[in-house]
Amino acid sequence: MSDHSVRILVVEDEAVVLHTLQLILKQHGYDVRGARDGAEALSLAPGFEPNILLCDINLPDIDGIQISLDVKKAVPDCRIVLLSGEISSTELLEEAERHGHHFEVLAKPTEPQQLLRVLSGHEGSHRDPSGIHRVK
Repeated sequence: MSDHSVRILVVEDEAVVLHTLQLILKQHGYDVRGARDGAEALSLAPGFEPNILLCDINLPDIDGIQISLDVKKAVPDCRIVLLSGEISSTELLEEAERHGHHFEVLAKPTEPQQLLRVLSGHEGSHRDPSGIHRVK
């Protein structure tokens, strides 16, 4: 799949971060839509049918893990990459793991080139001792 056909839904409540992520991804040929919260993301996902959901974990209305699960129901083939910049995300991820859900997690802040490698599938990943699938 070429970058030009890849649709990415970015969910991030910080406007500057959302805008920056969208700009970087659009400059690299991705078809990008952005949402500032879970409600907006869940309303966009079924019509946009993203190939990748790039979602912050800590959002004001719905946590990113629940958004991811709901998007997967609407768009089963959607790849999930979660963004986490807070320690509190660890508890949410561990709870999801106990329920059998595994996510790729990218730490914030991240360098644009690392983000692009991860999204293009050229970045290695591993499972840490807690069982959560984390991107290196």
